[in-house]
Amino acid sequence: AVVDSRQKFIGIIELNDIKQKLFQPDQFDKVSVKAMMKKPAAILYSDQDMHSVMEKFDVTQSWYLPVLNKEKNFVGFISKTKLFNRYREILASQGDLYDEV
Repeated sequence: AVVDSRQKFIGIIELNDIKQKLFQPDQFDKVSVKAMMKKPAAILYSDQDMHSVMEKFDVTQSWYLPVLNKEKNFVGFISKTKLFNRYREILASQGDLYDEV
């Protein structure tokens, strides 16, 4: 994630976009962060409901998305994989929905 001096989120740099440059040390001082930065497919907010989070993952087909707080400060990334794993854990802890009470 790229943030400004006030910790406001301004974009991302993905490994796929920079991996070729990592093996060209002579180019390090010629490429700026701004030139490699891009906007994410979507942004999530820490108070967002799970339905809209899942919808954004579905629409964007992204594997991870940045999470911001109300002040638009970067909080972290959430991955689709971890989200689904946590969902499975919650379902498993609830037991079989078809078991008789």
